Amino acid sequence: MFLNCVGMCCSKPTTNTTSSQRQFPTLIEELCHQFSLTDLRKATNNFDQKRVIGSGLFSEVYKGCLQHDGASDYTVAIKRFDYQGWAAFNKEIELLCQLRHPRCVSLIGFSNHENEKILVYEYMSNGSLDKHLQEGQLSWKKRLEICIGVARGLHYLHTGAKRSIFHCILGPGTVLLDDQMEPKLAGFGASEQGSRFMSKQKQINVDRVLGCWGYTATDYLMDGIITAKWDVFSFGFLLLEVVCRRMFYLITLTKKKCLENPVE
Repeated sequence: MFLNCVGMCCSKPTTNTTSSQRQFPTLIEELCHQFSLTDLRKATNNFDQKRVIGSGLFSEVYKGCLQHDGASDYTVAIKRFDYQGWAAFNKEIELLCQLRHPRCVSLIGFSNHENEKILVYEYMSNGSLDKHLQEGQLSWKKRLEICIGVARGLHYLHTGAKRSIFHCILGPGTVLLDDQMEPKLAGFGASEQGSRFMSKQKQINVDRVLGCWGYTATDYLMDGIITAKWDVFSFGFLLLEVVCRRMFYLITLTKKKCLENPVE
């Protein structure tokens, strides 16, 4: 299926810019199809708010409909960043072009307009895991299968790519489910790359708070050092929430509310 990054995205942009003017390495341009802003406006009915299927801190995700080489329409997820999210746009494009695993969401292409930064992904028809945990309708078997799938995706990030990749914001909101309810990791805008696998890991320090409330160990937030243990802690908390369904989701909201409105 052409939704995989390498399988479908083989067309180079038709601009006349020189290599020194390009904002992305040639490899990324070769792996990812560059869509025109006109095509993406058409696919989302000019970014109609009725098409919004998700949102992040600096982005909105739209359900879009595109054509490929005259074939029938196909559904995609179109993530439009605001200017504060342009760094996340660059990071996601760099990382997702490297990732090829059934438990990681596939990047189809991008649009790098002067005032618009947009990524196009495969469409995950069943949305995010947190929605299903709130509804409480997942069977025990399906919850177990989802956890195993997330673990495989996380293991691939840590050991399967040329360089270790730390997701950093793993949680039910960044686990998406396809039409077969198979999980895929998404939301790589805050991820960090470590050293090459099997080499001595360098220490990664960050000067900003990453992670989701309730899913990040307090000591990691305090010292600002990222390792694979960061994701492992998040995965452990995700497991508790999946096993207990909605209980830990409510605890997380309560914890966040208390941090925002401390008792005097």
